[in-house]
Amino acid sequence: MKTEVEVTWAPPSQTNLGSVYFVATVMNSCRNYWVGVQSEPLSELTRDIFWPGTVPDGYLWSTATASYQIEGAWNVDGKGESMWDRFQHNNGRFAGDDACKSYDYYARDVEMSDELGLNAYRFSLSWTRILPDGTVAGGINQAGIDYYNNLINELLINGKTPYVTLYHWDGPQTFQDQFGGWVNEAIVDYFNDYARVCYQAFGDRVKHWVTFNEPWSFVVGGYGIAGGAPGIWDANKTEQYKAAHNAIRAHARAWHTYDEEFRADQQGSCGIVIGSLWSEPVDPNNPQDVLGSYLYQQFFMGWYANPIFGNGNYPQEMIDIIAANSQREGWPQSRLPVFTEEEILYNRGTADFAGLNQYSARLIYASNDTSPVDPNGWFNWMSIMIPDLLGYRETIDPSWPQGEMIFLLVTPWAVRRQLDYFRSEYQYDGPFYLTETGISEAEFEQPNFEDIWRTCYYTLYTNEVVKAVELDGVDHRGFFAWTLMDNVEWGSETHERFGLFYTNFSDPARTRTPKDSVASYRDIATTNGFPVGAPHTETARAIWDWCLTKEPYEGTSPQAATFNTGGIRQADPTVDYFLPGVRVGAAYRDKVVN
Repeated sequence: MKTEVEVTWAPPSQTNLGSVYFVATVMNSCRNYWVGVQSEPLSELTRDIFWPGTVPDGYLWSTATASYQIEGAWNVDGKGESMWDRFQHNNGRFAGDDACKSYDYYARDVEMSDELGLNAYRFSLSWTRILPDGTVAGGINQAGIDYYNNLINELLINGKTPYVTLYHWDGPQTFQDQFGGWVNEAIVDYFNDYARVCYQAFGDRVKHWVTFNEPWSFVVGGYGIAGGAPGIWDANKTEQYKAAHNAIRAHARAWHTYDEEFRADQQGSCGIVIGSLWSEPVDPNNPQDVLGSYLYQQFFMGWYANPIFGNGNYPQEMIDIIAANSQREGWPQSRLPVFTEEEILYNRGTADFAGLNQYSARLIYASNDTSPVDPNGWFNWMSIMIPDLLGYRETIDPSWPQGEMIFLLVTPWAVRRQLDYFRSEYQYDGPFYLTETGISEAEFEQPNFEDIWRTCYYTLYTNEVVKAVELDGVDHRGFFAWTLMDNVEWGSETHERFGLFYTNFSDPARTRTPKDSVASYRDIATTNGFPVGAPHTETARAIWDWCLTKEPYEGTSPQAATFNTGGIRQADPTVDYFLPGVRVGAAYRDKVVN
C-alpha cells in the first residue's frame, strides 16, 4: 500500500487564490505532521500573495503617536524641560516647541481617530509634564494630570481604548544634568516612582500600559552615536550598554509595581514595545551569512527581548562577543554590564504582551570589508549602530521599494517572519501587537493628498497580520499605524511626513486634512481586515502586485533626489539622514569622518 503523498507547489497567481487558500488551510491544520517533510514553510508559500480574511472581533485598530512629536506647549502650565527639548534647542531646531499643538487640540486628535473608524488610540505621556523635575519630591503638576485625564476621558466617550506609553524618549533633562540620565542606576527608582504616579492617576481607565517604546532607539541614538537626545557619543562603547542595562531594570521594576500594587484592582496589562529590523542572510546556503543574520537579531531585538521574554539575561552570543572584544581591547572586564542571579529572575517574564515596531528588513553577509558603502550604494550602518558585531555587513535588495526615509524599505513579509522567529526563539505564545509601522513622504511646497504609497503600504502590512492570525495561529491583537498626522519627526522635524492626516505647520491652528489613505485604512479597520467580497478587498486584490513594485512609491521623494545605478537613494553618511530619533549622518560626519 502506498503511504507517501507527494505535494507539489507552483507560484500562485491571484486568479487561483481559491486553490492557494485550500492548500494553505490544509497545511496550517496539519503543520504538526509535516515535521521532516521537505517543503517550504507556510510563511514562504504565502509570502507575496494577497490573502482575503479577517482578524477576530475586539482586535485593536489604532494609530500611534508620541508626546514630544505632537503636544507642543514645551514650557507651558508647569511642564519641565525634557531631554529632547534641550537636544533640539542646542541644535537650533524649535519645531517641537509647538509641534501639532495637541496640548490645545487633543479633541481634534480624537475626532480624527473617529474619522478613521478606529477603536483605540496609542499615545505617550510626557514625564516632565507630570513631574516637572522628574521626581515626586519635586511635585506633581496638576495641569499635566488634567491634560491627560481630559484626553483619556475624550477617548472613552468616543469609544476608543487608551493604549498608553510611559516613556517615548523625552525623559527629564534634570536627570541628565545631575547624574547622567540613563547611564546612572538612580534613574530606575525615579522611573518607578513616575510609573506609580501614572498608574494611580489613570489606571482606573487605562488597561494597556507600555513601559518603554523602542529602547534600542533612545539608547543607541542618545547614548551611542549622538544622534538623539541627550546626544552622547560613546567612543568607548560603554555608555549605551549602561543605559540599556538601566532601562531593562526600570522596565522590570515598573512591571512588578503594576503587578503587585495595581493589577488586582485595575485588571489591566503591562508590557514593552521593542523595535527591530528583521534580518536575513544574503546567501541562505552560506552558514556564515546565516549566523550573521541571527546575531543581528540578538544584538538588535534580543538585547531587550531576551531579558524580558527569554531567560532573564542578555543573549549568550552577545555576552560572549562583547567579552571577547573587551578582552582584546585591554579592558579588565566586559564592557557589557552583568545582571545578578536575582535580577535575572526578576527580569524574566515581565511583560503581559509583546509590542513590536515592525517597519523593514536588512540582508546580512559575512565580510571583513571596511569600506563604508557597498556595491548597491548602501552604507554599512552596522559599523556604527552595532559596533561589537564585527565581520558582517548589512545591505538591502535593490528591488525593495522605499519611501522618503531611506532606512525604511517596504518589506511586508518581514512582519510574519519576525513573529515566527520571536515565538520560536522565546517559546512565546502570548499576545502580540504591531505597535508601529508606516511610510513617509518628503515635505513638499504644495502638499500632495493623493498618497497612494500609504494606501499600498497599509494594504500590504495589514494583510500580513491577517495572514499571521489565520495561517500561523498567532495571538495578534492590534495594529497601530504610524502615524495619525504629520508631526515633528524628531531630528528631521517636519521634513518627514508619516501622517494619515496632513498637518499645516504654517497655520497657528495646525489644521489637519485627511489624505486619501484615510479612506483605505478606515475600510480595513472597520471590517477587521479584508472580508471576502467586500469592495475594498477586491481593490486590494487588484492593486496587490503593483504595490509590491517601486512605482507607487515614486511620489514620496523630491524629483531632485539622488539615486545610484541600482535605483537606491544614496545613503551618503556625511549628510543628515534620519532613523526615527537618530541623527545618523551628522554623528558619523562629526565623530568618524573628522
